[in-house]
Amino acid sequence: MAVNALELVHEQREKQVEESQKAYQQAQKALFEQRKQLQNLHEYRRQYTAQLSDKGSQGLTISTLGKYQQFIVQIDQSLTNQQSSLVKFEYAVRETKRKWADSQVAFKAMGLLLEKKQREKEKIADRKEQQQSDEFSTFQFFQKKKAAEEIS
Repeated sequence: MAVNALELVHEQREKQVEESQKAYQQAQKALFEQRKQLQNLHEYRRQYTAQLSDKGSQGLTISTLGKYQQFIVQIDQSLTNQQSSLVKFEYAVRETKRKWADSQVAFKAMGLLLEKKQREKEKIADRKEQQQSDEFSTFQFFQKKKAAEEIS
């Protein structure tokens, strides 16, 4: 594979790292929001239960108590749904983090391959330069020898 093609792949890997990092950050932000929403639901339930307790101490009708309890059940269902959602968001964070790490590994590997190819290219250039230098030295040696033979 030509070095230019490797450089192109390396650039693509770099973009993948950036994109996967953004996806990971977005997933973390979404998870934070889900946790915040869960905390808000817990707080709302606590406040609503406290309100029920306050009103209950003043006396409630059975119908009003039933409505309060029914609403608490709805809040509990929302809490259960939110907790399930939170598990999905935690999984998404783990997956995007794994993809980000994988893309970093691929990017670094491509960078190492590029460095290796560059070193090989430099070695070939050095050998070629050495060969030309050797040929020139040999040519000069024979030219001096020929000139010395002509003088003698």
